[in-house]
Amino acid sequence: MEHRYDWTMTLDIVNEAFFFGRALSIAHREAFAEQIATNQTRSSQVSEAPTEGWSLFSGERLLTKFATRYILQEEAARALVLLSARTLDIRRTLEQVNAHLIKMCFAQACIKGECAYAMIGLMRYLAVGGLDESEKRLSAHLRILTQQRDSNGQWKHFPFYYTLLALTEINLPQAIEEMRYAAPACERRLQRAANGDQISQRRRAIMQRVLSGCSVGGF
Repeated sequence: MEHRYDWTMTLDIVNEAFFFGRALSIAHREAFAEQIATNQTRSSQVSEAPTEGWSLFSGERLLTKFATRYILQEEAARALVLLSARTLDIRRTLEQVNAHLIKMCFAQACIKGECAYAMIGLMRYLAVGGLDESEKRLSAHLRILTQQRDSNGQWKHFPFYYTLLALTEINLPQAIEEMRYAAPACERRLQRAANGDQISQRRRAIMQRVLSGCSVGGF
């Protein structure tokens, strides 16, 4: 019997396709969008939410049901925008997600526990135009991120690779400054990183994009 959350594998396929610039046919886009929208709507309910232990695209493992539930909402909504899905049902799904996310504490300034992870997921969604005043909201979140620098190329509370991934997707000067801050840490990690498995390859690609994006001229 198919596991009811196997739709997250589809979400991962979509994320990887857009991350590496792999083309998706119209038929695949429509099928992926329908599957993500249908299952995301169901899993957003408290009684149907997936359990903790889901891993982010960048490999960090989530430890709570709260983070899993809300980051999946953000990631699903982001994928639907990227897939250019325009059916009435999908528009309604995005409206519901937006109305829900905007009320959450991490949509403002809360970074307690895995709210910090959810804030990064929200930034990825904002970067593709999710929610009104996306650029204004992104600027506010980037200010919070800057305040959490740990002087070692990382940020307190925030997952390193997932944060880097979001920064590479944000076309704002503040994001470039954060990448420049993280660049030495990326260089150190790249020196000892092996190609390894899928997650290792993604992390290498993320760090390489950070180094490229924070160079002279930025993106």
